[in-house]
Amino acid sequence: MSILLLSRHRLCGAWIIAIVAILASDGTALAADRDPSAPDTSTVTTWQPPRRSDPDFLFGRPGTLVGVSGGWLLASQSGGIFDFTRDLLTVDDGAFNTAAFRFIAGRSIGQRLDLVAEVGVSRAEVGSEYRDFVDTDDLPIVQTTKLTQVPVAGTLRFWLTPRGRDVGRFAWVPSRVALYTGAGGGGQYYRFRQFGDFVDFVDLSIFTEALESSGWTASGHVLAGASISVTRQLFLSLETRYVWANTPLSGDFVGFDNINLNGLQSTVGIELVF
Repeated sequence: MSILLLSRHRLCGAWIIAIVAILASDGTALAADRDPSAPDTSTVTTWQPPRRSDPDFLFGRPGTLVGVSGGWLLASQSGGIFDFTRDLLTVDDGAFNTAAFRFIAGRSIGQRLDLVAEVGVSRAEVGSEYRDFVDTDDLPIVQTTKLTQVPVAGTLRFWLTPRGRDVGRFAWVPSRVALYTGAGGGGQYYRFRQFGDFVDFVDLSIFTEALESSGWTASGHVLAGASISVTRQLFLSLETRYVWANTPLSGDFVGFDNINLNGLQSTVGIELVF
């Protein structure tokens, strides 16, 4: 009986040894079959943010800027042809307020002084009819008034706070926010045009016509603004300026007082420095 038990113990021990040997050989085979180029997943790595390749500075203070901006023009619309148009036609105060766009290019001429060349454009279009007259069929007498303005000017921009600072001999770091003011002047092209049906006040007849005055006049402006750094070379500009310009009317509007082209502009733009 003891001999039989001993034989059974030896048999079980042999089976255990065989199973362990098989498992060990399978693990060795799996390790041998693994692609050496495959990443080792047996170790745990922590995620790290990618390193920025671009520094937050320029090599030297930028000397050139270009930009574009857009906003809203609050036209003065006072006196002369504007008063006449509002009294006679259904053109209300603020009718010539419109979108305005400006393109600039400039150079730094000092640590806090820029010289900037500018070209802008705005165009207002107002539909109207006579307030006190209708045609023979009791229909409104309608017309359209358009005012186009194209200022071409130069501006001296003075930085109240530095746009950036020098670090060492070569690096220049932009300021997060910089404030500026400025003044300038130049020329402004305008075109005031009315077309449609009109009343002849001599015999109260109705005629169709296109009336126009256009030309160039001198202009001046003052401004204040802020520049906000987006990247080391790209800036967001917020600006408000007031423009003065007026000139005698020509063409079909001779005899009226000067046309008043004054206005307040508020714009938002982007500027690239290099």
